[in-house]
Amino acid sequence: MTLNKQWSWPFAIFCAVTIALCIVIDILQYSAVLSFLPQGLKDEGYMAHEIAAVIGSYYWAGFLGGACLTSFQISKMLSNEEKELTWGHLRKQVMNLVIGLMCGTVALTVEGLWPSMAVHFFTRFAQGFFGAFLFFFSFFLSIELFQARTFQQRLAITMSTMALHSAEVFGPFFGAAIFVHWGPQTVFFVLAGLSCVVQVLLLVVYVSLPQDGEQVSGTPAPTERSLLLPQNAAAQTRLTDTSQRWDLLKRVMRSPMLWRSILVVAPAAMVKAALENILPLFADHKLKYDEYHVGLCFTLIAVSFLCTSMLISFSWGYLTERGKNLFVTSSMGFLAFTSSTLLVAYMYGGHCNLIIDDLFDSTPDCAPFKHSVRFFYFSLWLFGMACAGCFTPAGYLLGEYVDTLQNAASKDAANGIWNTLWEVGGCMGIALSGIPNTRSWMEEQLLMATLGFIIMVCAVAFFHLSMLAANEKNEGLSLGEKTCNRKHASVDHPCSPKPPAAMPAYTN
Repeated sequence: MTLNKQWSWPFAIFCAVTIALCIVIDILQYSAVLSFLPQGLKDEGYMAHEIAAVIGSYYWAGFLGGACLTSFQISKMLSNEEKELTWGHLRKQVMNLVIGLMCGTVALTVEGLWPSMAVHFFTRFAQGFFGAFLFFFSFFLSIELFQARTFQQRLAITMSTMALHSAEVFGPFFGAAIFVHWGPQTVFFVLAGLSCVVQVLLLVVYVSLPQDGEQVSGTPAPTERSLLLPQNAAAQTRLTDTSQRWDLLKRVMRSPMLWRSILVVAPAAMVKAALENILPLFADHKLKYDEYHVGLCFTLIAVSFLCTSMLISFSWGYLTERGKNLFVTSSMGFLAFTSSTLLVAYMYGGHCNLIIDDLFDSTPDCAPFKHSVRFFYFSLWLFGMACAGCFTPAGYLLGEYVDTLQNAASKDAANGIWNTLWEVGGCMGIALSGIPNTRSWMEEQLLMATLGFIIMVCAVAFFHLSMLAANEKNEGLSLGEKTCNRKHASVDHPCSPKPPAAMPAYTN
């Protein structure tokens, strides 16, 4: 029996929005302080590595939480808990989101009541740790709460991706607007209140989901999609031998379909996290921006990301497999270019020497000319487009792979690996952003250019893995069809040979 996950559009949109709001709250805990906390700590005399430690504690704790969660899911794969997905499993994931938000609410309240560097560090560490659970279960539900390969599923994945990155880059403006009018402590109290609202929405989703045994359909006829792996669904859910479980884990860990998605999301997260820590300091010492204008810079990236993600969500289903691979590869190259040139964009139209001036004098002596500021804003827009071209398809690629797995523990493990390595990329970006001097434009530019080179290397590796992933799909189809044809020779059986049909694209 399989779950019938065809929802009415109002309920599907409500669920997708609620899941996306969980990610919004999670990410706002990290990003809402970016417009004022780094500058505030710098004004108090803290060094760049100390500021990076406070800001990066969220990412590092997220990696720790993701590693713990992924290890637990892998242990389930190696135990006797091989089960198909049930409504009880999905309801449990929704309740996990409620618990994670409650813990974050407590940390936000403490941070607002006693704002000091030590409190900021430990509360952000706690927020990041529980945020890893929010991150994991939200992306899992955006894939598994909806019927595979439907527009509802693709919309939910798109909304989750848009929510994550929009909150990440729009958060500084949100925090700056509250900071300017009511001070820094109010930011934490507002976030705690919004978290409580989302918890109520999640409880509505929880009570609305069917109970086990309800809203199920009969065993579906095998399709090309269910035969993408060498073992069919029945074999995956009847793993009684330890060696079989280890073989399944090895297939998940070595799958090119999984790793090509990781090769997109991890380096992109590294570049984006580094810029989020560098941009406020760069805009402060070089452009003389206050917290409000720093928030506007992040907002421009957010709007660009939203617009581009919506275009991708509507067009992705019409691309061929080769077209998808070329699109993602070119998006990674575009992100490498924009990250390498973003910090020099403001120089265009100014009277300063581009390189020599800062080699010998790193003081902020370049006035932000009107023309150069416009070009800088245009570069921020391009950076948002490039990020959307990487992060949004990465979610689709993960969804394609998770849909091929029938075992619930396998789905959880694959999702956990993906989310944890995403956190690894963000942690690396935050750690590297602490290397440049807080007032050295040249060191910041060299770091961003180096990260651009790294993502170009990953783009080449992605294109190679995409060809291996195509072979994995073809081999799984071929082996599954042969097995099915041997067992069911009847013409009337669903598995009997029929005229070949192309694998359908996402339905709209």
